[in-house]
Amino acid sequence: MRKQHGLSLVELMVAMALGLVISLAVLQVFISNKNTFLLQGAAGHLQENGRFALQYLAAELRPAGVGVGTRLDEEDICVVASNGTAAEWGSMNRPIWGKRNAAAGGLGAVGTDELSIFANDGCESFLTAGELLKPGQNANLKVTAYCPSMQKDHAVMVLDMEKAVIVRITNKPNSSGSGQVTLTHAAGNNDKNAKCGGFKFSDIQFTSPARVVGFAHKTFYVADTGRTSVTGQPVRALFVRDTAQVPVQTNEVIEGVESLRTSFGVAAGNNVGVQAYLSPTEVEAANRWRDVRTVKIDLLLVSEERVTGAQDQAIQFGGATVAADGRLRQVFSTVVALRNRID
Repeated sequence: MRKQHGLSLVELMVAMALGLVISLAVLQVFISNKNTFLLQGAAGHLQENGRFALQYLAAELRPAGVGVGTRLDEEDICVVASNGTAAEWGSMNRPIWGKRNAAAGGLGAVGTDELSIFANDGCESFLTAGELLKPGQNANLKVTAYCPSMQKDHAVMVLDMEKAVIVRITNKPNSSGSGQVTLTHAAGNNDKNAKCGGFKFSDIQFTSPARVVGFAHKTFYVADTGRTSVTGQPVRALFVRDTAQVPVQTNEVIEGVESLRTSFGVAAGNNVGVQAYLSPTEVEAANRWRDVRTVKIDLLLVSEERVTGAQDQAIQFGGATVAADGRLRQVFSTVVALRNRID
């Protein structure tokens, strides 16, 4: 019998074929696990950002409308602080309001909503009797107590039962000790063209007791950041515009928010129960902002990178199908009850 030396060509080819099949199977498992890992990572990132965005908006919206300042008619609110945004302050008698950006020119991207709130800080501080505001003179307003909102370059509202005047604090009020606190409003910060409704800007007197309050006046919107993702797509984010700061401050809250849509739960008259949910356009047309009791928020979030498994993703948002581009998307929704409108 002749001894066998090595492998035949056929045996070698069979062994190589089997090795190749096994390698391909292992590679396929590796690729599948990698794609699953990337998909889960993108989904987890969306979940984290979505939860944070909803929690942030809910916390900011709940106190909307707190304070008597919002009970005044628009023509009785006078903005004398220049370098501010008097046009944006025109609706601050409304606890909450919004609009849909049907065309370019708004703060938010086209097709998204803007959502604004107003709330006094609830601080119990009062103007001392006899204080007067004149456009050509520095105002040194004496108030009975210091409030945390009384900061340099912040706007505060001085109001009685007939009118409200918004001024800019130009000094650094003393936050320690007791007794009167002085708030300085430099004459150079007066807006000479301020429209003050039925009272004269040249001689503004207040009926005692007149309150001095800080306030939150913020607008939330989605817009481009000016950055692009690793795949070249524009990156959008949720922004907040704080009008109570002079000059106005705009900050990015969180990126990856592609769109914001809102609807408002309105009640009939002074009732608490929500009668219907209306779009911002419908509420504005019916002039029912003071009837708003709840706000439904819908956010569309998108991943930064394309991930396998999202190529054919079908997402409905705002009544339309969002075109798939390989990035993962998810819709996050919540309903926020306005605290001062429910109690």
